[in-house]
Amino acid sequence: MERTERAVVRLSQAHTEMTEAGPVEWPPLLAWLERSVTEVMGRTGEGSGGGGVPFNEEAADLLDRIDLRLGLLEEALGVAGPRRRGLVERVPVAWERAKRERVSGRVADGAWARICDEFPAWVARIEAQDDRPRKIELTVACPECGQRWVNQGGERRAAVRIEFAEGAAPAAECADPECGAAWVGWRSMRALGAAVGARADRAVLLACGIDFGQGLQSVDDVVP
Repeated sequence: MERTERAVVRLSQAHTEMTEAGPVEWPPLLAWLERSVTEVMGRTGEGSGGGGVPFNEEAADLLDRIDLRLGLLEEALGVAGPRRRGLVERVPVAWERAKRERVSGRVADGAWARICDEFPAWVARIEAQDDRPRKIELTVACPECGQRWVNQGGERRAAVRIEFAEGAAPAAECADPECGAAWVGWRSMRALGAAVGARADRAVLLACGIDFGQGLQSVDDVVP
């Protein structure tokens, strides 16, 4: 049951997880998933916030599946309430009701095992959403050309964008056509982080697995 308790916390509450880069604060995974339908982001919850971001059909399908499964569980447990309430609020309510029903003897062993497996399965499927390459935007000026924003299709977008994926070296580039600066690989990314003052976008860079530590003053502080 401890595994399920942890899954419910991760689905419905802000929480901390340890990574190679150190502790990283995550939003509720269901909230992250809901936002990722229309935003490209890492699990820190930091997204581009700009318009014109492609619709994430996989995330939308997963949300629908979780909503359906949760609805069936709520019906089986007799949990009343409007379905318009968000998944983040509904998940812990359903879990607490399931535990009470189990203690009262109204949930058989087989059903209890399936309930306990359901929430961790949702966590695993949400985490799988984060395995694809991600594109995120820095909110600081490009250290090469000094541009912070570019105009694309009449929309203001951040000039510096990072693409990263689990187990792969990140890459970044400046979208200003007159600049086109690029940073590829861990060493270059550390240099970029130091150049822009990593503190400004530390949460975003941590999502890429890059930790610049505290008190960085120059590229030499992080690049051997």
